[in-house]
Amino acid sequence: MKYLLLLFVPVLFSCSSKEEITQQQYSVEGMALYKTHCENCHQADGAGLRDLYPSIQQTKLSPEALACLFKNGKKGNGFMPANAKLQALDIAELVTYMREKWGGKKQIYPVDSVKMALQNCR
Repeated sequence: MKYLLLLFVPVLFSCSSKEEITQQQYSVEGMALYKTHCENCHQADGAGLRDLYPSIQQTKLSPEALACLFKNGKKGNGFMPANAKLQALDIAELVTYMREKWGGKKQIYPVDSVKMALQNCR
């Protein structure tokens, strides 16, 4: 009986809601995607490199605008290359990570919202 109780103690303390687990997963995956696709220019802390690459620490871009920017890039002043290989889930994870890291919002940006945003990109 004593050993059975020891098996359940960790379970009791490690219970998280499905939403919390999904948010944590999105954030971790988003961090890995950020390191792969964004960190080289915008730096690990999001500070960028002066006038060459802008800081993203306090971006005013909406999640929808970020989704379009990640997928389609930006030409002209402040060039950013498109990354057509990113899927909707990748973008959702990136936005979730960035909003948590630099926006203080511990909230998932849903894949369905990414898909809708990408349909409405200008």
